[in-house]
Amino acid sequence: MSQWLQTGCPEMQRLFYWAGLFVVCSVSLEAHADLYRYIDNRGVTVLDSRVPTEFVRNGYEVLDSHGRVKLVVPAAPTAEELEASRAAQAEQERQAVADATLLRLYSDASDLDRAHARQVAQIDSLIATSRVNLQALKGQREELERQAAAQERAGRKVDERILTELGEVAAESKRLNRLIEHKRAEIDQVNAGFAAQRDRLIALTERSQP
Repeated sequence: MSQWLQTGCPEMQRLFYWAGLFVVCSVSLEAHADLYRYIDNRGVTVLDSRVPTEFVRNGYEVLDSHGRVKLVVPAAPTAEELEASRAAQAEQERQAVADATLLRLYSDASDLDRAHARQVAQIDSLIATSRVNLQALKGQREELERQAAAQERAGRKVDERILTELGEVAAESKRLNRLIEHKRAEIDQVNAGFAAQRDRLIALTERSQP
């Protein structure tokens, strides 16, 4: 055959040359042709030589001529996913600042424990002072009540000053009791906060060790 081509007429030689070139090019193009797999608006999986613009944001796959996936293009994030991503990024930045502050304030867990004890002691001191004041108010109230009872036994109207002072003592006693309750709750919050900080500090210091 090759000998016939060499000895045949030039027109036939050119014809076979272009025919062969066409076959080679066709095979080459077919070997490199990609298919795109995507899901249309009906939820149907489609194989095509292109992805329509309106479906690009849903994501698609690029397949080679053998049907193997060579590239996966993910779907564009939704507004909710973008918001969640921004929130996660903000939380990471907040945590980084908190970690840096924690490491700057405390060299180790024992240092943090001492700060914890000092803060609780300060709150306990305020509670103790409030209790002393409550005890003093109790004595003041008892004295005012004694004076009021004496006036009533004498058949007199209780002095307005005594009634006013009794009201003030009652209001101040109520305020101090609320303060003590608030400070007890504050101790619980301080304990929980320092416990979380202690765990985080230990994790950070262990991570930094070789």
